[in-house]
Amino acid sequence: MTAPDVSLVLPAYDSADYIGASVASCLEFFERHGLQGEVIVADDGSSDGTHQLVPQGERVKVVRLEANRGKGAGLRLGMSAATGRLRVFTDADLPYGLEPLLLARTFIEQRGFHAVIGDRTMPGSTYQSVGPARRVLSEAASFAFRTLVTGGIFDTQCGFKAFRGDVADELFRISRVDRFAVDVELIYLLLKYRLDIKRIPVRLERNASSSVHVVRDSLRSVVDITHIRLNWARDRYRSPVLEGILAADLSADETDARKNS
Repeated sequence: MTAPDVSLVLPAYDSADYIGASVASCLEFFERHGLQGEVIVADDGSSDGTHQLVPQGERVKVVRLEANRGKGAGLRLGMSAATGRLRVFTDADLPYGLEPLLLARTFIEQRGFHAVIGDRTMPGSTYQSVGPARRVLSEAASFAFRTLVTGGIFDTQCGFKAFRGDVADELFRISRVDRFAVDVELIYLLLKYRLDIKRIPVRLERNASSSVHVVRDSLRSVVDITHIRLNWARDRYRSPVLEGILAADLSADETDARKNS
């Protein structure tokens, strides 16, 4: 069976108010752009019947955790069900629409990038401002993430990320973080394995109420970041597969360069 062009994973928690419309929008987007795509709703133990409100269809899958464990746990479950050549996740309310998916596909399939991440700090991005307390805490957390883990990548938490299929398979296999710091973990692993990341601007189109509690979740993320660094130091992220992906791509680039010289 031919793999879909795109697997789009929507991590969802108490998303009953909009999950049906979001899935319908994804399917319409695939149809409009001639994409063979699948939508995977990863229900992270919702208490509002989210999984029951997902439209049924051959291109729609629903996977569910019985108890709420966090975004990272939901994403791992969703990605384990994905089969597309391109694997994408975005927030269940589709805050940045779906147009970034087309740009991500171009960079990954035509330009050779291993991953594409949305970055709300880039020129061309638009993002709704938040209250001063939330902004200060968010910027403090972002500074900690950059200093401790992700170097010069300023926006780790944007809810849009895309990966080449084989890269996603391995990244989510070795991922360990259950909560919101999974975004940091994924970028950290991409950087550690020297895989190519492309940052793209995103434009906020809608913003549903968030389940994030800034103080609590920022503190939890700092703890998770400490664990990420310890896991790397203790060789718990060891991946000959990612090393092999990089080596194969570098070899292919060298071969192409020799042919074109």
